[in-house]
Amino acid sequence: MSEGTPDAPRGMPEVLDPQRYDAGWRAAVARRWAAQLSTASYIPLARETVEQTLQELVDRVIRALDDPSEVDEVGRAVGSRLVEMHATGEDSLPLSLNLLRDELVQLPGNDAVRRILGLVTAVAAGYAAADRESTFVQQETLKKALLRSKLKADRELAASEARFGEVFTTTPIGVAICDLEGKFVQVNQAFEGTLGYQAHDLAAMTIHDLFHPDDAEYLAAAYRELAEGGSSKRLGDRKRLQHATGEEAWVYLAVSVLRGSDGAPRHFVTMVEDITELHLLQDRFQYQALHDALTGLPNRQFFHTRLEAALANLPRDSWLALYHLGLDGFELINDGLGYEVGDRVIKAVARRLEQLVENEEAIVARFGGTEFAILLWQQEKTPPVATLTQRINDLLAEPVYVGDHGIAASAGIGVVERTAADADAANMLWAADVALRRAEAAGKRQWALFDPDKAPEERIESKLAAVMPGGLELGEFEVLYRPLARMDDGALVALEAELRWETGEYGTLEHGECQRLAERSGVTLSLRDWMLATAWRQLCEWHTAGHRVQLKLSLSPNQGQDPDLAAVIHRVLDSCEIDATWMRLCMPMAAISGDHEEARDNVRYLNSRGIKTSLHSFHGSADELRLLRDLPVDSVRLADELVDLVHAAEAADVPEVQAIRGLVPLVDACGARLWVGRIDTAEQAATWREMGCEVGAGAHFGDPLFAFDVPEFLDAKD
Repeated sequence: MSEGTPDAPRGMPEVLDPQRYDAGWRAAVARRWAAQLSTASYIPLARETVEQTLQELVDRVIRALDDPSEVDEVGRAVGSRLVEMHATGEDSLPLSLNLLRDELVQLPGNDAVRRILGLVTAVAAGYAAADRESTFVQQETLKKALLRSKLKADRELAASEARFGEVFTTTPIGVAICDLEGKFVQVNQAFEGTLGYQAHDLAAMTIHDLFHPDDAEYLAAAYRELAEGGSSKRLGDRKRLQHATGEEAWVYLAVSVLRGSDGAPRHFVTMVEDITELHLLQDRFQYQALHDALTGLPNRQFFHTRLEAALANLPRDSWLALYHLGLDGFELINDGLGYEVGDRVIKAVARRLEQLVENEEAIVARFGGTEFAILLWQQEKTPPVATLTQRINDLLAEPVYVGDHGIAASAGIGVVERTAADADAANMLWAADVALRRAEAAGKRQWALFDPDKAPEERIESKLAAVMPGGLELGEFEVLYRPLARMDDGALVALEAELRWETGEYGTLEHGECQRLAERSGVTLSLRDWMLATAWRQLCEWHTAGHRVQLKLSLSPNQGQDPDLAAVIHRVLDSCEIDATWMRLCMPMAAISGDHEEARDNVRYLNSRGIKTSLHSFHGSADELRLLRDLPVDSVRLADELVDLVHAAEAADVPEVQAIRGLVPLVDACGARLWVGRIDTAEQAATWREMGCEVGAGAHFGDPLFAFDVPEFLDAKD
């Protein structure tokens, strides 16, 4: 007790000084208590909540110390509350007891120590009881949770087993479970049905007995690797198994391992899905993709693959010969007798080619249409190329009888020979194709051996023909104008439009080369239309400027045979207001001869529109002279090779020159005039003038002119 405080009556508790233990003091004690507890355990409450709760406990302790009868009850309540707050760390209780003791040690009266000791003891007892109760509750909760978990797991296991049993029984996919030795433990009906076995049959077998002999080693190793825990955790592949009938069964095979609780492999699960029909269908599709539908021969793609394989696998010094065949004039059979007959002849050709090389190491293929190929491994017994090509055409010449008709075929043949070490599949195919085109150019039933010395030129020409459409689109072509003049006085008769192509890498190509390549490239009609439109538009500009000159345009065979030629000319003429008589169209003899009646009708129709027409590449045959009488043409241009023949003659009286000289009166008698080109000297011009030719062209009369040079040239001629 502090001084000045009167002694309390003996036997009565002393009242605490309210000023000494006021609210500020209690709050400070609560803060210190909270700080110490935070170092001993994690309390999942906000710091303010912890301090407020502890201050309430301090308040109850102070009140209890004023009434010793409440000390035990309050102390137990404080200990229990600490457990509820989760202040249950290892040092939480000692820290709390020490703090209460130290803060309350200055209580007044002789009874203070006893009351503090009773309070601390009660707090410890309440804490211990609450802690035991909490532990018991947690244990019971855990036990119930474990029990619920086990019951749930048992139910789920039972449901899972039921589902597995249902799936195992009803699935259309065959499933077999076997031990690590391959002995069957359980199989479903689908497995039995897929492979044709009964359960009692499989009981005496192992999974290895079902492997197809060709796949047995691979599958045994795969199963063994799965059991040993190799890199593969599951096998999935298309394989053959042995059907109960002894036939092979194509299946999709999926194998995995069932492991025990210790992780060790216990069983194999093998699932099989019957894909026999799918496999057969895929084989059929693959066959169709690699073989010609009509003849059953390998197609170009398969032939290319077999050629690559031969080059890779044959001895490096082996000689291979590739024969590329193109049937001659086959459109006559299709057009005259029908495509069904044509198909029968194609089949007969295929069988005869197979028969021809049946004793050789050879492959026969159909590239499509009327083209075939033979790849031959040349050995001592193999006939030489000249002999074999002769045999091919002799065999094809034997008639194929369709009804009362005996139909024979012939072929142009291109041949390329290579050693396996020096050959490339793509290059051999290209070389054989080049040789075939040369053989076809020589006529029917011809053969040609690929000439490597000409290969660079032929490859460049093929490349130019391929890129020609792009060159036209990009504006690489120009139209030049060659003067045509009278032989006697050099007076200008017309300007002939000519093409020139600046190819860049391969230099400049003149008109003849442009037309020839256009015939190969498929751009020939587009090039003709562009040349006609460009030249006519330029002529319109010259006429507007007062330069009156006729325009001459020479066409190639395909350009002249086009059924739309008249319509194209109409569109060109309608593009400006110039009379049609200022255009002279020069048609090739090849375009209007033979059965090309539509081309001849075009000549007649265009002439009726006032367009003058001429013919070029004239050789003087009887058929050509007859055409001169039948068609409204007023001039013909002699074929360039005949002009070169006259220029190369040693004398004017040699027979060939005399024969050509005799053409002039024949042409005159048909009502036309004879023109010539390639006149480069005055001497040549005099020769042709003396022979009766009226108009000529060539360096002697002037080189081709660019459009912008024409006005000045025409001014000089006026």
